[in-house]
Amino acid sequence: MKQNIKAILAPMSPKERISYIWEYYKFHIMGSIAAIILLISLISSIGDKKEAYLNMTILGKGIDSEGIVQVQEQLTNKLVKDKENEEVFVETLTYDPSSQDEISRAGIQKMTAQITTGSIDLLIVDKELFEEITSLEKSLLALNEIKAIDKSDFESVYSKTSDENFYGIGISDIKLLDSLGLDENKVLCVPSNTKKMKEIKEFFTLISE
Repeated sequence: MKQNIKAILAPMSPKERISYIWEYYKFHIMGSIAAIILLISLISSIGDKKEAYLNMTILGKGIDSEGIVQVQEQLTNKLVKDKENEEVFVETLTYDPSSQDEISRAGIQKMTAQITTGSIDLLIVDKELFEEITSLEKSLLALNEIKAIDKSDFESVYSKTSDENFYGIGISDIKLLDSLGLDENKVLCVPSNTKKMKEIKEFFTLISE
């Protein structure tokens, strides 16, 4: 029969009790400490995490990480009023149109999932991929329907052949994004199910200045 721990510890000195407990329960103690540290870390990270004012996603390869940080900071500084609690997020997904490797497929799958859930507000993709997306019914927002956008403000706009709306803007027209170092084949567009219309209008007002 297993002896009661109190009965075992009763005749021992304080030092002996500590030694005994450590010897027989050290893995339990270490596990409990690790769990507490992990919990504190999770609570801290949740508390420090800011809300997304806008989510921008870029599909491509070899995108300059320093440029991403720079653009994220610039957009946050220019658009966000409550900087303590909100910021613009810029995410990159690896995608190479000339290669159908596993990484590129994963990038497309993640983009598709995020668009489906309305998690992407601004999307930058290669022109070829942009044309594939626009071929899907109501997949992208017609940018001319956003009051902040005037077609004449941009040199490169992309439309469907089936209507007079335009759905994309050539990245070379957007000077604020120059630090990303993207090639001229990239197009900025907006998924039709974005939940941030007010913020998107502010973004396009900013890049039209």
